[in-house]
Amino acid sequence: MIGTKSDSLVAKKHTIRTARDDNAAQRREHSKRHHQKLWLPDQPGAWAMALFPAIGGIVVGGVSWRNVWLTAAWTLCYCFQFSAARWLGVRAHEAKDVRKRHSTIYFVPAAVYLIITAIVGIPVFVFAPKLLWWIPAYAVLAVLSFWAAWKRSERTLWGNAVAVIAAGGMALLSASLGSRFFVPAAPHERFTSRLSPVLAPNSAAATDPNSPAAVAVYQSNPLPGPHSAGLAQYYFSSPLLPKAGVIAALAFILTEYASVLFVKTMIREHGHVGYYALSIGYHVLLVALGFTSPTLLRAASGLALPRSTFASTLLWGVPTVILLLRATIFPLTHKRMKPVHIGMIEAATSVMNLVVIALVLI
Repeated sequence: MIGTKSDSLVAKKHTIRTARDDNAAQRREHSKRHHQKLWLPDQPGAWAMALFPAIGGIVVGGVSWRNVWLTAAWTLCYCFQFSAARWLGVRAHEAKDVRKRHSTIYFVPAAVYLIITAIVGIPVFVFAPKLLWWIPAYAVLAVLSFWAAWKRSERTLWGNAVAVIAAGGMALLSASLGSRFFVPAAPHERFTSRLSPVLAPNSAAATDPNSPAAVAVYQSNPLPGPHSAGLAQYYFSSPLLPKAGVIAALAFILTEYASVLFVKTMIREHGHVGYYALSIGYHVLLVALGFTSPTLLRAASGLALPRSTFASTLLWGVPTVILLLRATIFPLTHKRMKPVHIGMIEAATSVMNLVVIALVLI
């Protein structure tokens, strides 16, 4: 009898100890996940939307150390924006006692990311100074993004549009620094590097772009500019606005905003007739654009796609139909899908968009 009671007591103590250990493990795991969420965005779909345009720009423009470096800096910038937006949201809306505690928690990652982003990002502008032309545009987008965070309007249509434009524009910046489009800063170097295949291999102009012979060739044959060509042709052929980069940026912006509307009809606005109609209408316009863009671009002077009109039409038109079917069918489910499943659908279509945009432009 005594032995039975003793065994029962030991079993109870073991059960209590096991429960305590399990609770402690759960608390440690929860603390670890919470710490990770402070430093890293926890939405795979958001990562894809932020980084795929920059990666697409690398593919379209050609891999170079400049656009890889730019993409790394952009990744850090995205992490900074994520942390800073949460800090601003807490500062603006939490109660005073909660604000003081949470403000410090969110401020540290934002400050660290800001410093690291500056360290990594500033050299990009040193080695590619023409990127400085984009600072005003991205400064405006940053102000709007942080204003949306302060007002807790990041999930609104205009707040999402700001994020999509900023991410999509990276396709253009990344492509402009690629091996296909980036050229040296000195004008006579640009000229001789483009003409080097047709110059005499052993000539001074071909071997040394800084030589008097190279400078003389450049001065006697200046590069095309607004004085000798249409403005559209001149600027779209410049390193800042490579044709393929512009088209890639527009394609990413349009398809990513379609994803924004689709996700809204699946989660926050599931069952909302107005948002569903808006999403379907946008996707129908996207389909029309997908099938007509190659013809329109070929008709525009100097903006023809590398592939044939028929091939480009199929490559862009068919995927937009897939996006339309996605936006039409999935939101009609009576039961909301789990976010992880929606994320899987988004990941698949994001990869499809990246591959298709690259195939059309290279």
